[in-house]
Amino acid sequence: MIIKMRIDDRLLHGQVVYSWNSALSFDAIVIADENAANDEVRKMALKMSNPDGVRLAIRNVEDAVKLVKNPKLQSMKVFVIFSNPKEAFEFIEKIDEEPVLNIGGMQKKDNTVLLSPAVYVSKEDIEYLDKIQEKGIELEVRQVPDEKVKNYTTLKNKLSF
Repeated sequence: MIIKMRIDDRLLHGQVVYSWNSALSFDAIVIADENAANDEVRKMALKMSNPDGVRLAIRNVEDAVKLVKNPKLQSMKVFVIFSNPKEAFEFIEKIDEEPVLNIGGMQKKDNTVLLSPAVYVSKEDIEYLDKIQEKGIELEVRQVPDEKVKNYTTLKNKLSF
């Protein structure tokens, strides 16, 4: 069962490993990311960041959907991580569960604006996040579990591109 989903363009790093695992006690991490799934060096680095005792799978979105629908994972607490809202939306469209989507970290790039500390979004990102929200998925904005949750809609309404 998916206990939480997260958008973080760094995917797996200390913040995820320690703070989120302490808060959620997940059994498995599924990284649903096309680029990471096709990059052997990046996969090796991500595997090195994985906490002891936690299973890790790095798949493209389609294969990640198949994996989380596997009955073996239904009895496990699964944390799913995406690098961007587009892949999160593609994944969410194909699953039956409705876990909370945490918007945790998106680095500054061209044509992005600051949504929240460490979260920069483009117009396209906002379009996908809005589509996710329209599907009934709760969106929360925060870096770590002990940080106060910021309301996505309130933050979005303050943006100007």
